[in-house]
Amino acid sequence: MLGAALLFGIGVYLPLLPVNPQSHTFKYVTVRPGETATAIGESLRRQGIIRSAWAFAFLSQVDHLASSLKSGVYRLSPHDSLTAILDRMRAGQVVVIKVTIPEGFTVKQVVARLVAAHIGTPADYRSLLAKPLPGMPAPATGVRDPWEGYLFPATYSFAWGTTPQTALAVMWQTFQARVRPLYRAAHTSLTFTQWVTLASIIQSEDGVASDAPKIAAVFMNRMAAGMPLQSDATVRYALQRTVAGGLTLGDLRVASAYNTYLHRGLPPGPICNPGLLMLRAALSPAPVPYLYFLALRNGKDLFATTYQQHLSNIAWANAHS
Repeated sequence: MLGAALLFGIGVYLPLLPVNPQSHTFKYVTVRPGETATAIGESLRRQGIIRSAWAFAFLSQVDHLASSLKSGVYRLSPHDSLTAILDRMRAGQVVVIKVTIPEGFTVKQVVARLVAAHIGTPADYRSLLAKPLPGMPAPATGVRDPWEGYLFPATYSFAWGTTPQTALAVMWQTFQARVRPLYRAAHTSLTFTQWVTLASIIQSEDGVASDAPKIAAVFMNRMAAGMPLQSDATVRYALQRTVAGGLTLGDLRVASAYNTYLHRGLPPGPICNPGLLMLRAALSPAPVPYLYFLALRNGKDLFATTYQQHLSNIAWANAHS
């Protein structure tokens, strides 16, 4: 009788143990919405994750978990116990992909970062990016990428299996939630698109954070005076290639609506996806008369009101480089 009881106890306890406590392998298991505990257990058993599908279903019923197992993709291993797997599914500890989009990334760079995180392929994005989402500003003539400027830079946590459409939509929704309220509360002569465009230029000029309002003032002052912006950042965007070092005279003549050496005013659209700091700077330029600035290699900027002062700053920078 004692032997039978012992065998019964072992038979009940054994299915709860890990299949292989020494295993270092993992499998990605998908739990679909509405899937029963019995079906989940059978799938786990077939994949060698648990010992018994019956034990999984039974324990989930006993602990009243059957209706609270969360759908999603789980990273599971044969070294996990059955109870640990149930606890993970009850808590919804699904696999997430963390993607950090730095401030100043272009849409092209955003796509590359998403593809590197296994969210779609480059081909998936080509058709998606051809036209703006509902609510995005209508692209002006000459705009290269309708989405540029409207994918909010942040760290995102995407569920495993997130589609490119969903990832981009989340970034756009985050932009709307974080950025639009700033514009609604502001007093500016810029249209919404002009504001984001100006912020993107400030962002791409790589000035230090404390100088952003001064750089904004330089561009606003130049527009008010009828002067071209002459932003190297817009030329680099127009070239559509990486330029090591300074721009050449040939670069400055590139035929593009984004070339602010050839065309007065702002380019037709943003040249990157700016962060909140640069967006705020574009709304509140510093009250200074500057018309020129020079970015130094150490990240600092020299400002000037007259062209002669600007030439002096250039000479000083060359002497101290």
